[in-house]
Amino acid sequence: MPIPVKFMNENQLRDHLFENYKETISSLIAPRKPATSLPDETFPRISELLKRRTEAKLNALLEQFDLLHLDGKEVKLVRDADTTTRIDLLGHIAESGDLAIIELKKSGQTERQAFTELLSYANHFCTLFPPLSESSLLSILVAPMEGRGVRDAFAQELIINDKNVAALIPTFEKDGVSLESYSPSDLYYRWIENNILDDRSITVVTASFPLIDGWIDAGPPGTTSPPDYTRRAFKTMTGLIAQKLEAQGLHGFVFARQYWNEICPVFPKPNTIVLCLLNPFGHFRAGLHEGEVVGDSDESRLQAVQALVDQLEDNEFWLDSLHSAFMGQAIRIVQESFKEFFVSRTGIAVRPEIGLPDWWGFKTSMIEAVTCHNMEVRLTGLLRTIYTEYMAHCYKQGMDEIYFSDDLPMYGYIAHDHFLAVWEIIRGLSLDDAEEA
Repeated sequence: MPIPVKFMNENQLRDHLFENYKETISSLIAPRKPATSLPDETFPRISELLKRRTEAKLNALLEQFDLLHLDGKEVKLVRDADTTTRIDLLGHIAESGDLAIIELKKSGQTERQAFTELLSYANHFCTLFPPLSESSLLSILVAPMEGRGVRDAFAQELIINDKNVAALIPTFEKDGVSLESYSPSDLYYRWIENNILDDRSITVVTASFPLIDGWIDAGPPGTTSPPDYTRRAFKTMTGLIAQKLEAQGLHGFVFARQYWNEICPVFPKPNTIVLCLLNPFGHFRAGLHEGEVVGDSDESRLQAVQALVDQLEDNEFWLDSLHSAFMGQAIRIVQESFKEFFVSRTGIAVRPEIGLPDWWGFKTSMIEAVTCHNMEVRLTGLLRTIYTEYMAHCYKQGMDEIYFSDDLPMYGYIAHDHFLAVWEIIRGLSLDDAEEA
């Protein structure tokens, strides 16, 4: 007599799915909920925007289940001396050929570990078939999603790291099982919104260096803008740094600055690469004052950080050390990039002068913001996502209320390469109603 699905253990459930739903597992999934609708007339809050994007991505991933074919069960992975690691279910998407990895957990007790294992399986396949990337893998966790740890990890990988992950919550009845897609709660989107798009959240690293005649200079006297070869050099430099930021999951922007031709002689190092990053450990959002975590942040987030800090010994400078470590990471990115930029046959190094200015002071300075050319801006991570969505909204409406007004560039790529537009739009999106008033 067959065992009712409700009373199956994980292994029996795995076998049940493989034997009965090799090509029809999508029939077990509850109907997809439509993504949250957004207003057409006004640009939504950042939290609403990110929620809409995430829901749309999850729905797109679930659509692939209609083409999912299960190829194997309890597939053993041999990794060095580890001979006991097994994938519950391995399949592929029929049309695209993308791999699908499914991990099952009926109990919530070990689901956090199961999700970690699931991600490690994806990494193993990328190692086994280089240069495969995780964008060609669909990682699926079937679990109750009861623990805060697994919910946090899933939200991070889906929203921030933009990985192709899905979580399905099983509901067991005597005659079968149904699967419902799990979506992160609104809390995650509020925390993200609260911690970005504010000048006080930005860490700035400047790397200034001298003119390099014929390569990165200001042109002959009387030149009104940097020569084409200088701009090409800056474009390459900011592009390569942006690639590093994307690879490390950092959110911000990078641009080049050169003082006006007529004042360049006043400065020994008139060329500058400016790196601006959202610092997750910024004091503005969460700082420690007499043992209490304070800041302009969601109260639930402050309480969560406080609970963490209270468990640490000598915690007085813990948040400060995280803030400093992040700044050190940003400095290293710039310094290592300059080593790559200026490796040459001559062996003559170009060592930048590193600065750590306050972003608000830097961008409102007459010298730093007005008497110079700012160019070749590149956005990364969440800032690139938000700016892209905003420009799509503007072109749909035919109007940009922050910078371009009704004089939008002919094509969107021009808006993405417009320094002042990026500067002003990011600032404008950060303002709440009180600040705008």
